[in-house]
Amino acid sequence: IMFWDQESETLTRPTLEQLQLKRLQDTVQRVAQRVPFYQQRFTELGITPSEIKSLADVRGLPFTTGADLRAIYPDGMLAVDRDEAVRLHTSSGTTGKPKAIFFSRNDVNNAAELIARSLVMTGITRKDVFQNMMSYGLFTGGLVMHYGAEKVGCLVIPAGPGTSERQLMLMQDFRTTAVHILPSYALYFASFLEQRGINPRKDLVLRKAFVGAEPHTEETRRRIEQAFGCDVYNSYGLTEMNGPGVAFECEHKAGLHLWEDNFILEIINPDTGEPLPEGQTGELVLTTLKREAMPILRYRTRDITSIIPEPCQCGRTHRRLNRITGRSDDML
Repeated sequence: IMFWDQESETLTRPTLEQLQLKRLQDTVQRVAQRVPFYQQRFTELGITPSEIKSLADVRGLPFTTGADLRAIYPDGMLAVDRDEAVRLHTSSGTTGKPKAIFFSRNDVNNAAELIARSLVMTGITRKDVFQNMMSYGLFTGGLVMHYGAEKVGCLVIPAGPGTSERQLMLMQDFRTTAVHILPSYALYFASFLEQRGINPRKDLVLRKAFVGAEPHTEETRRRIEQAFGCDVYNSYGLTEMNGPGVAFECEHKAGLHLWEDNFILEIINPDTGEPLPEGQTGELVLTTLKREAMPILRYRTRDITSIIPEPCQCGRTHRRLNRITGRSDDML
């Protein structure tokens, strides 16, 4: 079993929860001092940061929604001075304004750390050639994954999306062993190779594919694995929480380990907002614990999932999520 940061990935549950509480207290303190949006919410609800004495107290904090982030666009949630932010990403604003997320230098580094953990957990090493076929730009997926793969020491090819001819040329010329790809494009690319008379199992040296950025089923994963003869791993992330690398499958592919030293996870009843017991299916709510530029409390992801209570064979203590099955607002 390979680890990037074994100590952090295998913290005992009590130690992990102690760390979460300390980071939660710091985060609440930070937004109470720096972020008018939360200052106003805290005043309305009569909350003072000193009230956070246990992890359960997170439930007394206000939810943050996508609508809130659109309402404070462009920079109403910054918790640092504008000149401390070094990168901006936005989530697709299909309707009107997008959601803008700022990163400090530490945030950029930290997002890459979580990707490094995630990739190494699947068996990626510095010997791998990593072809990143996701779009680069305002979308977090491309850049965050790129920085993380570089951190591991892979040779990273910033191929970007599309142009199947060029993707194939790069794979053949530089002996690509791992790709980051949209599941729908992976299936398209498989048929493209077939038309060219190329057998990926014989003519390429691909061993791993990381898919994300759009919902897909277990059957889709199997079809991609079948077509390329490689292992396919599911990753989960969202722009509001750094992009990819929030939760990731380990080599056992038995649920997505959510990095709990960086995020507090809750599963709630989407209709009532009440917490659900471990194992029950509901809406995933996340609180950032290490983010400097733009901490977010209790973000309603709208993603429907459940926690897998049993420990994982890999030895990591961060709890796992089941595959996301849909959205509470049915915006698929």
